[in-house]
Amino acid sequence: MALFGCMAFLFAFSGCGHGYAALPVDQKFIALTFDDGPSQLYTPKVLEILKEHDIKATFFVIGRQAQALPEIVRNVKAAGHEIENHSWNHLFLLSALSPRKIEKEICTTQDIVFNITGEYPAFFRPPFGWTSDQLTISCQRLSLPVIDGSIQPGDTAKPGKANIVSIILRSAEPGAIIILHDGGGFRFYKNRSETLEALPEVIQGLKDRGYIFVTIKELVDYHIKSAQSPLIHKATIN
Repeated sequence: MALFGCMAFLFAFSGCGHGYAALPVDQKFIALTFDDGPSQLYTPKVLEILKEHDIKATFFVIGRQAQALPEIVRNVKAAGHEIENHSWNHLFLLSALSPRKIEKEICTTQDIVFNITGEYPAFFRPPFGWTSDQLTISCQRLSLPVIDGSIQPGDTAKPGKANIVSIILRSAEPGAIIILHDGGGFRFYKNRSETLEALPEVIQGLKDRGYIFVTIKELVDYHIKSAQSPLIHKATIN
């Protein structure tokens, strides 16, 4: 199905602003996503791990980070991963701004990613997953469905490698969307070493359970083609 058709389907059934945390499917597909990058330190290491395990992921990039590190964004694209929009500045209260200001945050990132990769992002993930009526209006106007996540192990809070792995593996289900981070944070919480340590075990554990890794576009496309009910799942945060 054409991307425009996918977007029209999503808007018709859920409304962009509510966001999709998971997309039920009848196959053991699962989407691994990374927020808050690119990072000069961590994103290349994430790419190495993904290459070693021969899987594709989706990166929701912050626009100002992409502008500062265009070569890393190109490397993400060249490796076959998907690049989507996570706003320009990752503002704490982005969803409380006016539609005009929200759209500036989104569109500036759209343009930066296009200038770097030659392709516009097709989906938007708001900072902290927070949505609002204003954000709904903006996303609908820009034809950018919101994608949240159903499995969030809280890796930014450094809960420990074992907890990250455990939360993801026990919460996995067909159509789930995992949110990890390859950048962002401040002070102590900028450290993504636990994410890197957990990632190989997470990937292998899901493979051992029969899961197939897909990008967000692939998951959305399969969800629509298989005519599953477009349910919205709340995120699992343990």
